[in-house]
Amino acid sequence: MRTTFVICAVVGALFAALATTSLAPTEAAANADADMAKYLGYWNYDQPNELTLNNVSVLACPDGTGACDRTLPLPLRVPQVGWELFTPGPHGTVNGTSDQGCTWNFKVTRTGLELSSTTQQCFNPAVGSVGNLTKWNVQVKGNRETEQITAISHQPNGVDLIGTMKTGSRTKVVPGRDGGKFIHGFVGDYTRTPADMHSLVNVAVTDQGMAYPAQDALHITADRAAKGRINARTADGCNWSFSVRGNTAELDPATQTCHTATGDLTLVYWAMATDDGRHVNDFLHGTITRPGMPTSNVYLYSGMLAR
Repeated sequence: MRTTFVICAVVGALFAALATTSLAPTEAAANADADMAKYLGYWNYDQPNELTLNNVSVLACPDGTGACDRTLPLPLRVPQVGWELFTPGPHGTVNGTSDQGCTWNFKVTRTGLELSSTTQQCFNPAVGSVGNLTKWNVQVKGNRETEQITAISHQPNGVDLIGTMKTGSRTKVVPGRDGGKFIHGFVGDYTRTPADMHSLVNVAVTDQGMAYPAQDALHITADRAAKGRINARTADGCNWSFSVRGNTAELDPATQTCHTATGDLTLVYWAMATDDGRHVNDFLHGTITRPGMPTSNVYLYSGMLAR
């Protein structure tokens, strides 16, 4: 959210040889298609690692501090969960569409995918702000993907923050492979780890300036009526349904509402990820409506649960 080249004298000889055996247009196109093919499909983030910062974006001021914005505890670590779908784009490019509705265009290079421009931006409803990606490099080997991202997050208060993920990894989702294993990994009873107001781990924040601990327990069961689905029941009696694709579960349908004694909670995004079947990282966005009060957006940027 990075490559050193060693130049050898033999390179000149290789280019001289290639100059006399250039590919025909159809042959070149076939090679380009083959290069692109390995990137296509669904790729899930592996479970974030707070120790190594793999799949953790660090949000900070342009100078690396938190001095530019006192509304957030910067630098702020934001674990990444969710999926990306890579599909063919125009003129031999690749489009990457995220589960949060943003689409980014990449060019295919010898070393991987790179953004085709650094001016692409998208409003991300899950975080409530516009983001502009200035760097996103993708490398693929088999069913494993690695990436590095640098982004500019345009905050509603006018401050621009830099989000950097120096190391990221994903696994390709292969339909029908180990589906039962992933369902089993989610099923069980989970509680949230203690809330931390400084790191915002398990802290819900609203666009009304409120922040409070999120300490709900989750009881997750397999949906016996539908393959590849789970249900999550929270302590307030709300039931939420998810589809599971690989190590990631997301709300399905995407918008769900629970009516409680104190008001209505509508979730429009909730993603959970687990690789070890014992710990879950989650990220959610929704709205809270209470009688006589304005509707507020609520975000959980860094959720952690354990059995």
